[in-house]
Amino acid sequence: MHFPAAKDLDIDIDKYLNRFIPRSRIHRLPAPISRFLGYRDSPRQEIGNVLIAAWSFIGAFCGIAIIEGAFMSPSIRAHGAPLIIGSFGAVAILEYSTIESPLAQPRNSIVGHFLSAVIGVCISKLFGLSPNFDGLQWLAGALSVGLASAVMVLTKTVHPPAGATALLAVADSSVSHLGWYLLPLILLSSVLTTLSSLIVNNIQRRWPIYWWTPVDLSKGQSSDIETAPDGGKVSTEGKASHDEGDSPTRDIIITADRILVPEHIYLADMERGVLEVLSDRLREGRTRSVDATSRTTSRTRVD
Repeated sequence: MHFPAAKDLDIDIDKYLNRFIPRSRIHRLPAPISRFLGYRDSPRQEIGNVLIAAWSFIGAFCGIAIIEGAFMSPSIRAHGAPLIIGSFGAVAILEYSTIESPLAQPRNSIVGHFLSAVIGVCISKLFGLSPNFDGLQWLAGALSVGLASAVMVLTKTVHPPAGATALLAVADSSVSHLGWYLLPLILLSSVLTTLSSLIVNNIQRRWPIYWWTPVDLSKGQSSDIETAPDGGKVSTEGKASHDEGDSPTRDIIITADRILVPEHIYLADMERGVLEVLSDRLREGRTRSVDATSRTTSRTRVD
């Protein structure tokens, strides 16, 4: 039996999940609602880093304060919960400062964080069965973060602060004693962060860039990224060819319809996400251009 080489193994979970994910209908909602869900019908205006810093401060302050306020409720305090789970300090930096990063999108921040919390609690419970837990705590912490990292990579939900949560669930007694109760606290904190981000990040900026994936789900496929063999070129139809005398394809080419990457370049999931976001923007721009042309033609005919 022939087994593929380890370097050729690639699991794309979206090939199986995207068929069940409905296409976004946010653009059909009233404009005030769709705007604060991340939809724009025109290109957003760029702002300077001073305003970005100001909104980052406001967002981080409000986001952390909201979570702390929720954690001060008697029902949560009764479980001995800390004022806040420390990893959400890092979440605030991602969610309000680097809002265009694939690592800061809702799928990563909610799903990745929750999966990591589950892994952290499971490892804590498993090692807690040993009478020598204190002597094995270092191993439990390392295993928890390692497993969380691997699961997030395979599920395309990489979220760096979630690794800290997996570690806190094992190594920090103020968090580990919560046991399974940590899971609803993580979910609550993630949802509150998302809600505050939708408000703060959509006043002069745009967030999220996508809710589940940057891929156009209406096409029924997981990616528009194609590989061009080294030494080929991109024809006017966008396909790779090997005509004698052609210059080799060494550039990454992004259009509204496809993304072409040289064969020798390996793209991580985050890098693929960035390219697909750029292609999606080009597609949106082309659609707006066609709509504007149609409206102009219609007015001309009426006149």
